[in-house]
Amino acid sequence: MRSKDNVEEAIKNKLSFTAGAELHDRMLDEVLNAHEKSNKTKSAENKPRTGRLIMKNSITKLAVAAVIIIALALSLNLWEKSIPLAAADILANATEAVNNLHSIHINARMRTLPRDNFAYISLEHDFVPIEMWKRTGDAGLVQWRIDKPGRLVLMDGESTVLFIKPAYACKSGPSPNRYPYDSYWCGHILDVDKLLENELSKARQSENAELFMTAEKEIDGLDVLVVDITVPAKVDKDDYLRNKFVSDSDHRRVYCFDAETNLLKSFEIYVITDDGEVKIFETTSIEYNPPIDDSIFTLELSNDVVWDKEPEILPDNDKYQNMTPKEAAITFFTACAQEDWDEYLKFNSQSHVPQSTRDYLGGIEVISIGEPFQSSGYSGWFVPYEIKLRDGYVKKHNLALRNDNHAKRWQVDGGI
Repeated sequence: MRSKDNVEEAIKNKLSFTAGAELHDRMLDEVLNAHEKSNKTKSAENKPRTGRLIMKNSITKLAVAAVIIIALALSLNLWEKSIPLAAADILANATEAVNNLHSIHINARMRTLPRDNFAYISLEHDFVPIEMWKRTGDAGLVQWRIDKPGRLVLMDGESTVLFIKPAYACKSGPSPNRYPYDSYWCGHILDVDKLLENELSKARQSENAELFMTAEKEIDGLDVLVVDITVPAKVDKDDYLRNKFVSDSDHRRVYCFDAETNLLKSFEIYVITDDGEVKIFETTSIEYNPPIDDSIFTLELSNDVVWDKEPEILPDNDKYQNMTPKEAAITFFTACAQEDWDEYLKFNSQSHVPQSTRDYLGGIEVISIGEPFQSSGYSGWFVPYEIKLRDGYVKKHNLALRNDNHAKRWQVDGGI
């Protein structure tokens, strides 16, 4: 016959965490105490007259204890199923699931502009489709490609090319695991194994525990495990780049994993604002280890493509190197107004000035050039400007300038 202490020990061994053990201990104590109290009352009223009755009471206690153990075990199993796995456990299993990944194909959509860089987001604009591929050949050759309607970047294993439609291109050396031309965020998703490893590392740090939430759901008939991660912005709330890039926004990253295979099934990003949340990114399909045609990693460009070049050191390089950001902006826009394209090329190092640029910026009227300012999320400067185009349209924007190049000269980096 098992004593009350033995029954308690059996239940405690069944429990796998402290909170559960304490709750079940209280339940057990209440039931056993109530049972013993009932037996004492019965003993006082009907004193046992034979050893057979004593044995009957002992068998009854043993049966009650056994029923309690079974009931508590069943309730524990139901309770355990209602508690989602820890984020670290889910991410660890998901990381293991993509260990043998040699190719991946992802379709997604993002709130952005079709021709703007891959990292730029816009809470006001509609979704733009993005398609991504990556594969590693038997010889270790890594190739990848990221497309959206007005821009693509391709690494064919030997070089990386950025093509901005209709006719602008940049070329750099091989980047098998580095994603240049602002394609790093999409690259993180293509490197799903490293992405999950990074999230796993953070999940295992106790100071980040409150940023991770988990759940178990059923989506379209599929059981999924959800890891929801809240990430603070890297820039201040009043920073110019706030909510223009994922890392410069307060946002949630939502990962949904197949509960059976542990593979990532979908990934979403929500930017958190004072007025609520805005979904700015979501995958629509993810294929693991699909065959990818060789044509995906080839790119034929026309002969009239404008190629970006590294700025050269000029004979009078000091003149431009010593300019302030505002002086550089004034000189650049003056060159456009006067259609001095040789001067223009000193701020936009390209193979030539295309006719589309000549038609767009040639003969502008400079209305005003404001005071430069910086953002903690950008290494260059922003210069406010207001110009009137040849067709009469007045444009107000911020010209992005940076001089972190070999010639140390200011180069236009955006905002035209």
